[in-house]
Formats: sequence, C-alpha cells, structure tokens
Amino acid sequence: MNEPTKNRSMKIAAISSVLAVVFSLSAQAGLYTYNYNDSGPIPQGGTTLPFEHAISGIPSYDYSISGIELVLTFSSGYHVGPGTTINGTLILDPSGSATYASFTPSLTSAGTGGQQIYDMTFANFNGFNPNNIWALNLWDTSTSGIENGLVGWTLDVTAVPEPVNVALAVFGGLLALLKLVSWRRRQAA
Repeated sequence: MNEPTKNRSMKIAAISSVLAVVFSLSAQAGLYTYNYNDSGPIPQGGTTLPFEHAISGIPSYDYSISGIELVLTFSSGYHVGPGTTINGTLILDPSGSATYASFTPSLTSAGTGGQQIYDMTFANFNGFNPNNIWALNLWDTSTSGIENGLVGWTLDVTAVPEPVNVALAVFGGLLALLKLVSWRRRQAA
C-alpha cells in the first residue's frame, strides 16, 4: 500500500471512529415518567381495582423497553399484617397479545401524611414497544374487612435505541464519508 493510500485509509478509520462515538452518544436511553392519580379502595375477596392508560410519544420505531418501574402509593390506613394480602398485575396490551407481570408489593418507604410507597421493577417487558395500553389491576385476597386505598401510581419506562438502528446510522455515515472521499479523489484527478 503506497503512503497516500495508507494515510487516506487511516483518515477514514479515524473519522469512522469519531462518527461511531457521535452516533452512540446520541443513542442514549430515555426515561419516560407517567403519573396517574387513579385512586380508590382495593376490594377484598377476588374483585379487582382496574385502571388502563394509553402511552404514546416514545419514538417506537427506534426505541424498545429496557426497564419498567412501578410505584404504588397507598393511603395512610394501609393495613399490613396477617390476613391482608394485596396482589396485582401490570399488563402491556391487555386486549391483544398481552405481556404481564404479577406482583405482591413490599413497602419501600413512607410518603407524606403517612402514605405508604411501594416501588417495584420488572424485566418482563424488555424489548417491547412501550406505546400501547397499560393496565394495572389490584386486589386483596383477605377477608379482614379492612379496605386499603390506592392514592396513585407512577410508571417509569426506560427505553433504549434499537441496536440495529444505531448500527445503520453509523454505517450510513461511513458510507457517506467514503463516497465523499471517492468524489474528492475523482475531482483531484
């Protein structure tokens, strides 16, 4: 390989590396937070307290879920003890090919006014498109007569770019660079 061709190849390799870094920096994960003020008593004996919300606006053609965090806030009268068991499901696309996670919340912190905060993370939804209907169902399997109340809930969706799209962008930039170098070479000749 002669010296000008070797130098050109080194420049192309250096520019390609810079392009790859620039594209990877622009392809960071995004956190999308959805706060819901849904509230009500959680029924006992098998009946559910259901809520559904549509999520949209996350660039679904480029992004998929890499993590879900669900935060439930219960009223100050939440009764934890023998005979009281709150259960739930978080469902993505309840009317279609549903993906879901079942859970029994465990206390993570106390909120203002004696409210109880429950924070859970799920990997069941990783790789799916977040733009869809999300459903939350809660129920209490006890028969204690003490109804617990939901004050609100938050769904945090972490979405990351699809690796294929990032790679296509990098290779597209490299192809454009190679065409530019080739064009300049022809112009110089």
